[in-house]
This record gives sequence, C-alpha cells and structure tokens, in this order.
Amino acid sequence: MSAFKEFEAEDKLENIASVIAEAMWSDSTGTLTTFFTGSVQDSNTGKYYNDVHSSSDQTTDVQFAVTYGHNLGSGSESGTTIGKTNPTKAVYAQLRQVLLPAQTTRFNFHGDSGTDYYSDDIFAVVINRARYREKMDPGNWELHLQSGSGVDGNTISLIDSSGATSNPTIGESKREFWVVSGSLANGIYTTASSTATTTNSGSYGLFYPETGIILLNPHTLASGSATVFDNTAYIEPVGTSVASNDLNHRKLFNSIKSGSFFQARREEVRRSSFYFCRVPFDEYNHSQNPSYVTGDNAELVNSFFVTEPTTYITTVGLYNDNNELLAVAKLSQPFKKDQTTEALIKVKLEF
Repeated sequence: MSAFKEFEAEDKLENIASVIAEAMWSDSTGTLTTFFTGSVQDSNTGKYYNDVHSSSDQTTDVQFAVTYGHNLGSGSESGTTIGKTNPTKAVYAQLRQVLLPAQTTRFNFHGDSGTDYYSDDIFAVVINRARYREKMDPGNWELHLQSGSGVDGNTISLIDSSGATSNPTIGESKREFWVVSGSLANGIYTTASSTATTTNSGSYGLFYPETGIILLNPHTLASGSATVFDNTAYIEPVGTSVASNDLNHRKLFNSIKSGSFFQARREEVRRSSFYFCRVPFDEYNHSQNPSYVTGDNAELVNSFFVTEPTTYITTVGLYNDNNELLAVAKLSQPFKKDQTTEALIKVKLEF
C-alpha cells in the first residue's frame, strides 16, 4: 500500500478568508491605563517623538509613539528659517508624505462641514506596527485626554466616526475617518462637522486605520489656541519657539497619561485551508515503523498483527506533487486504527 494518498476535490477547502479582530496591545491587553516614556530617548530622538510603554521598564514593548509636527517648523530649533531642517518641520513633512495625496501640502480638518480648515500643525499618535499589524479596527478604539490630573482636569473621550458612515474618505490606498468625541459604549457625542463649525478651527482630528495613525488638531484640543470646543482645552498650550525645541509632543503625552485610558483592537484578514484526511477501514492498518518488526526477516513483533493488524496514527503529513513534505500535523493523542475503524482527520493551515 502506498504511503501517499491524493486528496479528492471535495476533501479540500483552500484559501478561505476570514476577518479576525483582537486586543491590540502587548500580551493581548485590550486597554492601557498606565503610560511611561524613557529618559534616555530625550537626548537623541526625543526631540522628534517619544515612544510610550505600558510599564516603567523600558525594555518592554513599545505600544505607540507621540509626536508633533509643524509645516513651517514652529516650536523647534531653526524655527521657520527657510532651508533649515528642524524636528517639527521634518515630522509634518513625513506624515504629509505618508498620509496625503500628491500635491497636497496641508492637513484639512474640515470634518464634512463644507468649510476647509487647513492646519499648519498636528499632533499624532502613531501605533507601533507590531501592535496593529495589518490595521487598526475602525470603531473599536477609544482614547481619553485630560488636562491636569485628578477630578479638576478636563477630560474628553475620543473615538472615530466609522460607526456613523459606511463610506469613509478614501485616500492614497488607505481609509480616512474623522476623530470625534464619544465612547465605544454610547457612540458619538459630538460629530466632526459640528465640532468644526463650533470651533471655527476644525474637527478633532483624522484616523487612518491602515497605517495605525491618529492625527489630532491642536487648534481644537490645546489651550491657548484661537478657538477650542465649548471653551474647554485638554492639552497644554503649544509652544512656538524658533530657536529651541518646545517638545510639544510631551504635552500630548501628559494629556494621554492623565486620561489613563486607551482601548483599541486590531483587525486582520487571515487565510485558512482545510484538508480532510479520510482513513478507510481497509487502509493504514500496517506500519513501516522500525519498532513494528524485528530480526533480519522483518518479522512482526506482535504475531497477533498477522491476522488483526493494528496501528496508532499520531501524525499527518501534507506533501506536494513531488512528494516533498510541506506541513506536519500532530494529533492530540494517538488514534488506534484497525480493520474495524475509520477516521476523518481535519487539518487546518492558517497563514
């Protein structure tokens, strides 16, 4: 009897796609309530961004980063000097290149209000790629910002608008949703368009699930801005120095830390193939395992197997047309096989 057996067409279900949503943070954590940055980073890349950990142990995984960008370079060394490279200008340029269509120079927080609200500066929460993998799950993240600490601080809960529309704006190979006030439990409190109209400065921000980036509008969230929604601010005033680094992204971090809540899930499309290995009663009752025989004549160890052959199935191997082993599946426990038993073993490959 051949050791190989070809699958019939009805015994294969290949390349089946399924959408999986799961907790995004390290160790399958769904919600972060503690936030820490490293002091070592301040002396090098800290003027561009800060990595955020869920523990004071800086050897743990980075969960996300916070950064601030300004189109003209305000708030950092070299200021708005033409031809000079500086941190906030570099950050704005990089995010603009990644997120905006070609020839678009500034982010627009119009919030479907019908009026453009172009902004020269932005805050950004950039999720670590290892956390969101393929993409963040729209409609399944909630971030709290709080000015100050304790009960006296102003707190806002931010989500995206994906639950309110089935037609998000499509950017360069990416979806774009508005950041609005609300909660996962109760939905949207204030829409993007109403925020933009009321503040006269634009909506709260933009969300790009495929790149794991949440952009926030300083003019509607930071104190000292021209207009904030309902005269309430959640982030410290944005610095506008032209000769030194104001580290405005640290102000966003302080607001997130005081808010003490960042819930998020990721979404992946996983493909699976199923193979149904049929073992009839009259097949695979003998074994080529060396322990099955003894002596120079390869006599059966157990003479009972001459009339009542018996084997124990422990492993299934999947081979290609050249008899090359591609995958191995192990049974949870050996399956006793003889001429009176049959088996149907389902093997699932996930990739």
